[in-house]
Amino acid sequence: MSNASIDFNLTDWLGDWESFEHYIDAQDEALRKTWDEAEQAVLSNPKMAPMAAHGIRKFWAMACSTTSPENIIHIGYWTVGEPDSTDADVRITWYPEDNTNLDAYDYRIDHVIEHGLEGSPTYVFRTDDPHAEDSPFRWLIAIAPLPSRAAFAEGGLLSHLHFQYANDLHTLVAVDDSGAETLRNPRWYATMCADEGTVEDRCRIIRALHHLD
Repeated sequence: MSNASIDFNLTDWLGDWESFEHYIDAQDEALRKTWDEAEQAVLSNPKMAPMAAHGIRKFWAMACSTTSPENIIHIGYWTVGEPDSTDADVRITWYPEDNTNLDAYDYRIDHVIEHGLEGSPTYVFRTDDPHAEDSPFRWLIAIAPLPSRAAFAEGGLLSHLHFQYANDLHTLVAVDDSGAETLRNPRWYATMCADEGTVEDRCRIIRALHHLD
């Protein structure tokens, strides 16, 4: 565990986010072509080829699913804002694909896992809202957005982040004999991307993910 306030910059989180599942399921011609290029690149690499054995989009659909055993509804969007409570660090509104409101909670940073998602420092958020007692979104773990949201305005990639969620923290993490926390499901990479830019900006994310020029 680490200091709960380590390097948290709310500005990088603020705004609207959309699920990476939208990229995977997209029927736009440019996005489909980019996925085809990514699949060919993966298949040409013997070490990576198994990822695309059943199609590269199918692989990422499995890895980046926004559903869970506690929540069968796909998460389409987030809106991240400043918290209503002075004891919290961030407010997140969860939306399904039809843009109705699933839940909205203030979250405080409980602590930081030093080596969590992608082996990176991972924030452990908890909501103290009594209405969340039975919610699948009571606990949230997430890495900081990469790159920062400000980078996009300067020609960088769209910001994106990986996350997991559950009603109970023990559903997400285990603690070994030394007290170190590890992810129970390290292959679950639910992902949100900044909801801005163009189709080409989304194609750039897919290219970067597969190390394409």
